Amino acid sequence: MPDKFRTYITAEQLPIEAAPGLFWLGGCSDSGNWPGREGVRHTHEHCSAWLVVGSEKTLMIDTGHFAHWYAVEGQLEKSLAGRTLDYILPSHQEIPHSGNLGRLMAKYPRSVAIGDVRDYHLFYPEVEPERLIMMSDGEEVSLGDGEQFVILDAIWKDLTGTMWGYDTRLKALFPSDGLGYVHDHEPAVCGLTVAQLPDDYEPYERWRFALPFIGMKFQSTLPSVERYRKLMAKYPIEIYCSAHGAPMTEGVEEFTETMLRVIAENQSSMSPS
Repeated sequence: MPDKFRTYITAEQLPIEAAPGLFWLGGCSDSGNWPGREGVRHTHEHCSAWLVVGSEKTLMIDTGHFAHWYAVEGQLEKSLAGRTLDYILPSHQEIPHSGNLGRLMAKYPRSVAIGDVRDYHLFYPEVEPERLIMMSDGEEVSLGDGEQFVILDAIWKDLTGTMWGYDTRLKALFPSDGLGYVHDHEPAVCGLTVAQLPDDYEPYERWRFALPFIGMKFQSTLPSVERYRKLMAKYPIEIYCSAHGAPMTEGVEEFTETMLRVIAENQSSMSPS
């Protein structure tokens, strides 16, 4: 089937090892092919999942979209290279973030789900309750050799259960829906890292930063910007891994300042063009 008629697309380049022990998995969603969206501009949105391979333990952040399982399963096996999956952090309950949790926990019977999992037994009743480990802001799991993965309460939330994560070895932030972007119907772009994007993606108009959540339009965003700066002071960030973006390993500081300026101004420029 031609890509222009497909809703859920995966790039042949994936999985990509974006940094040592950090793998980019997943695919894209074409909102122009959703039911009832005839005539809508075709734009791709990343539905990314991330795998961190530590010296002792492995951790997957988000599960990939349910519709991408046909590709994510193989991407994950290739990236694990014979290792098992130990931890799964679904950042929140939506399908792109937790849709494959049941499949993953069946495939890797020693794995446990961590984070704000208080209601996941309702979505996945087949999963043993003891494998759903409730964790809150600041709690950590060890991946080996001093590498800690920290569970963080999200500063900008989609749902009340949204959680972020931070890896101390990689200095990588996993901001769930935040810091994503859309791109036109160009399948060749789907598997490019941020550093590889064409130059015409640079002016930021496609970036969604914290996402234009409705509540952000009706209240001051300055307090959240200050909280984010405090977060950066405690957890220095060198890599961004958005669930709706590609890995960003270069230009992080400049991008961050642009992001915070736009959010502080609370302007419509947070929305995709």
